[in-house]
Formats: sequence, C-alpha cells, structure tokens
Amino acid sequence: HDLDKEQSEEEEEDEERENLFAGGEKSGIFMQNPNAKPTKPSNSLVSDILKKAAESGRGPTEELEVTRPPENSSFSGTGYKLGSEDEPSVAISNPTTPTAPTEPPTPVVRHLTFWRNGFSIEDGPLMSYDDPSNEEFLRAINSGRAPLALLNVRQDQPVDVRVARRLDEDYKPPPKKPSKPFSGTGQRLGSPTPTVITSSTPGAYPSTSSSSEAAPAPRTRELEIDESLPITSIQIRLGDGTRLRSRFNHTHTVGDIRSFINASRVGEAQRNYILQTTFPSRDLKDEKQTLIDASLLNSVVVQRYI
Repeated sequence: HDLDKEQSEEEEEDEERENLFAGGEKSGIFMQNPNAKPTKPSNSLVSDILKKAAESGRGPTEELEVTRPPENSSFSGTGYKLGSEDEPSVAISNPTTPTAPTEPPTPVVRHLTFWRNGFSIEDGPLMSYDDPSNEEFLRAINSGRAPLALLNVRQDQPVDVRVARRLDEDYKPPPKKPSKPFSGTGQRLGSPTPTVITSSTPGAYPSTSSSSEAAPAPRTRELEIDESLPITSIQIRLGDGTRLRSRFNHTHTVGDIRSFINASRVGEAQRNYILQTTFPSRDLKDEKQTLIDASLLNSVVVQRYI
C-alpha cells in the first residue's frame, strides 16, 4: 500500500536526503543528516525511522560511534610459587588473563531506500510494506537492531545504514550493469562429468593458465528454462558480498540454486556453505524441495560459508 503523505512542503523537495545510522545486531544506532529538518510524527514505521534520522542528526565527521568495553580492574599479571633451596620458584600464569584484543570488524555501508510502494536495500528487489516479514525488518531497524541476513553483515560488525526518502516515487529497478567476458573455466550444468571448455574465441570461456592470476569474476549462468512454465526471478547474495540474479522455473529446486552458484564461480563446489532465506532467516536444507514449495518465488537467497 502507498504511504500517507504527511510530510511538509520542504520534505517534498525533489532532492534525495540521506540519513545515517550505525550499529551491529546488538549495537545502538544514531542517524545523521545535518541539512534535513525534523519531520512530523507519524504512526507508520517508515515515518518513525525518518523522524529519528532527522532528529538524531550528527555532523559528517561523526559517522561511526565506537563503544569501548569496560576496563578490567582485576589483577591480570603472573604469579610465582616460591621455591626452596632444592626447588626453584615456578611462574604460574593467570588463566583469566584476557588474550590480546582482536582487530574490530571492518564497518560496512548499506543503503535503505523508501519508495511509495515499498522499500529496497542496495540494488535489491522491491520489498512490500504489506509483507509481515518486511514489517518485522522495519521494526528491528526502528528499534536499533540490524538484521544480519537481510543486510548481509556479520555478528557485531558495524554497519552504516544510509536512508533515502523517495516517498513520492514508485520503485525504480536499478539499471543493469553491462556484462563482462568470463575469464575462468566453464562447466556445463547437468553433465555427469563436468566438461572443461577452453577456447580463444571471443565470448567463450578460456581456462586460466596460472594459479597466480587473479580469481575469475562471478558470471551469471542461466539454467535451462522452460518458457511454457511459470518463471520467477531470484537474487543470490554470495558469501563474499557479490550478488547474482537468475531466472528459474517454479519447478526448479533448492539444489538447482546450489548448482547455479557452483557453476557461476570456479572452486565454489569445493567450499562448504549453506543457503538461507533473508529476514527471518531460514536454512534451506531440503535440496529436493521446489522453489514454490520453499516459498522462494521472487525472493533473495543468501549463501553463508561454514
């Protein structure tokens, strides 16, 4: 459903306004847009998020807030067992001594855009306001939590969510990026023995000549599609953040998605990973289950390395 237009005339200007808030799943958040004016209170979750973004604005140099853990005041040194004339003193290490602090995860940026007929994350598909699971995601954002699967972030990883207000426009799919020639080793899907295809012809799949070369970029590989049967589109988020999109028949299976991923990237079949849905996260364990039975039509599937 379309959002009620409760914003003032200044809020309806054509320029896109961004607000920033940061935090992992358990971290607090704040939002920033030094040029934006506070919005009027609204009962909708979207208006609440935009209102908080405007009223909690910070300067451009304070995009991230790091919370330092409390210092441990207890003794963390080394004790000694006193010796004698026959036995030397023995050092006794403290088992509760904390290990050296690990380097904090690298912060990431995610873009959340509110449209008149739904919202989108990065260049992902439109997510309807009417979907209960999408509403839960907005409630999580509004309460200061960042759902890991939907934002594709790790536990406790700082994330800056930049909010864009486009409430006077319907969703516009991002322009398709021009495809790049595949430079790896191709494998034909469905073949009992994977067939390596090597050729110097433009547009073919040449094999790599040295292990020192850069890893080949992922390339979308289409499955066999029966145009006479219902067709859906699925976005796949790989474990390294790369995004793929492909068409599938409703009768394709979860296993076909795995085969598609393995064929799109050399060496992926040798890695251990699971497939999950987005928020709320659900493991796709039954690889014989069809896409329609698994409720995966027009959805997003996440690859998670284990």
